Amino acid sequence: MALPTLAHADGTSTVADEPDMAQYRERFKQGLDRYEANDVAGALSFWEPLYRDLGPVRGYRVGYNLARAYEVFDDATRAAERYESFLDEVKARRKDAKPIEEDVETDELKATARLGELGRTRARIHVAPTTPPESVRIDKSEPRLAGFVAYVAPGPHDVVFQPGSAEERTEHVDAQAGQIVEVVAPHEVKAEPTRPVFRDTTKRPFSPAWLWIGGAATVLVGGGLTATAYANAIVLHDHSVPSPTPQEVSDYGGARTLAYVSWAAPATLAVLTVALVAWYVAGTKHVKVPVTAAFMF
Repeated sequence: MALPTLAHADGTSTVADEPDMAQYRERFKQGLDRYEANDVAGALSFWEPLYRDLGPVRGYRVGYNLARAYEVFDDATRAAERYESFLDEVKARRKDAKPIEEDVETDELKATARLGELGRTRARIHVAPTTPPESVRIDKSEPRLAGFVAYVAPGPHDVVFQPGSAEERTEHVDAQAGQIVEVVAPHEVKAEPTRPVFRDTTKRPFSPAWLWIGGAATVLVGGGLTATAYANAIVLHDHSVPSPTPQEVSDYGGARTLAYVSWAAPATLAVLTVALVAWYVAGTKHVKVPVTAAFMF
């Protein structure tokens, strides 16, 4: 079959002035020989370690070739990752006003187009990072640490956390072409905050028992004192008729005065009771208070 066109034969030429580049160029050439012999897996076995050794900055041209090879190898996830890394480095070089070769600009257009095509024709599963990091396998693919985007064929897929361990957990997803499905480890899902429950209640300034106490004091204490004083005056008056002595007249006068004055006690208690009632009515409010678990159960 016809293989996709690579960047240029020497994927490491951008750093050719470095003294140790001879070994890198040789390793690239060995991978290129495998690629041109239709042994894409063999080419990847040379280029992937080379890319890791060079890093995404120095080896960004190798990254583009890796992306093309991964597409042939039907690993859309790693192809997309290498395309993105290549494009990020080209943007960084342009931002830093570094020279960009014409063929790099051509590869940039191709990488952008291929990345867009993968996004349209494949489904994407974003596996959110976990704490602590967990191994994740999608279907039968090689496990990776959580925190990546997998490009997969549209349809149902199994996302397996901690595969092969006692803590293995599987999330089933159904992804459509062009869609990104977010998958979070079950233990990373935060519970929805519980909405508070309120109940209506009446808030009073003091216990209504004080109203009963005030009323009782007015009637029993104040009224009893006045009634006793008047009864005493009446008794003294009856004992002094028809011929009261001076002492009896004096006693009756004092008792009558006391009876008149005793009205002040129930009057004062009545005023205080009325004030309590007014305070109670004005201070009583209807409010909502949160229902606690103890109250609910």
